[in-house]
This record gives sequence, structure tokens and C-alpha cells, in this order.
Amino acid sequence: MTNRLVPFFLLVVASALAICLALLGLETVRANLLGWILLGLGTAYPAGILIDHHAHPERYRGTAAERRGDLEERGDLSFWLILPGFLTVFFASPLEWLGLAAPWLPRPAIVQVVGIGIFMGGAGLVVWARRSLRRSYSHHLAVRPGQVLVETGPYRHVRHPAYGGLLLMALGVAVGYSSAIGLAAIPVLLIPGLVFRIRREERLLTARFGEVYAAYARRTPRLLPGLW
Repeated sequence: MTNRLVPFFLLVVASALAICLALLGLETVRANLLGWILLGLGTAYPAGILIDHHAHPERYRGTAAERRGDLEERGDLSFWLILPGFLTVFFASPLEWLGLAAPWLPRPAIVQVVGIGIFMGGAGLVVWARRSLRRSYSHHLAVRPGQVLVETGPYRHVRHPAYGGLLLMALGVAVGYSSAIGLAAIPVLLIPGLVFRIRREERLLTARFGEVYAAYARRTPRLLPGLW
């Protein structure tokens, strides 16, 4: 059965964290333009998750996947492994800006603008990827019978554009707040968790689509064209 802790976290805990993030954005907005990003993200998330829950309740309730023939990740381990990296970047970065001096990192306004640009590029990539997936999108790693392998939109260029977009969003926050903690958390916490999740997802896709996915993987990089 699908782990019910993830839906509870997304609906309740993450909404509370989003409000805290909005308050951090409000606290930093006078001195850092990234505050507007956190304020908007933190206030929009609770409404957005409720709307998504109403439109797609199947994404949030535990189901007997084996009876439907789904291939799925049991226990949602990959979700819990990527969570510490995102929480560290999004919360430690503004807190470091507020409370810690970082003389080895620049704090000019141009750095804030660069951070916003990186964040918005990542957010746009996530939205594009989700629109391309449509009903195939899920917070829980699962491949359903009859599901189509998506190769359109950003999936023509990389196999996991949404994860790339999330990584860019985190990088934008860390850069915009000139956060040493946030920048360190990306290679130490976030990237290993994303790599683990990507590999688990690919095992499910290979098991469902076989040679069709193998051929797609041979011609399309995972995340970084020319590198990986």
C-alpha cells in the first residue's frame, strides 16, 4: 500500500512549513529581492496543494497498487532522502542571510538578481515538465498500466527535467541569499538524494516499458546534456 505519510506531509506539514517560509521571505524582503520569491512561494503552496488534492485525489490517498498492477516504490524512501536537502537550502539560506555574517560571499544586488533568474528558470522548467506529463505526474514513484512514456516538451531533451528544475530553484535561492550553507547542501544533501530517486524511477520505467525506455535512454541524457 502506498505510504500515507507522504500525502499527510504534503497536505499538512508542508503547508505549515510553507507559511514559515513566507514569514522568512517577509522578514528578508526589505534587504533581499529573494524575499518576494519566498513570500510568493510560501503563500501560494497551501492553496495550490489543496486545489491539486481536489482535482487529483488519487495522488494523495493510499491505494492497493498491486491490485491495479502498478509498479511502485514501496515506502517512498527517495522522497524522504531528497527532503533534507530542499529544507536545508530553502530555510537555512534566508536564516543565514538574517543571522550570520558571510564575508567570503558577495552580497551585491546583482547576486540577488542572478538568484531570481536561476530560480525562475527552474520554476518554468518544472511547470513545463508537469504540463507535459499531465495525468502521469505523481508525488509517489509509480508507473500505472496503460501509462504512456512521455517524450515531448522538455522530455525531448532530458529524461528528468522536473528534477533539473527543482535543482535550479534550490540553486537560485542559495545564490540569491549568498548562502554558504545552502550552496554546500546542494552537493552534500540534495544531489545525492535526487540521483537516488532518479535511479529508482528509471528502474520502474525500464520494468514497465522495456526496450522502448532503453532506446529513449540511449538517445536522451538524464539531466545534463553531454554529462549525465
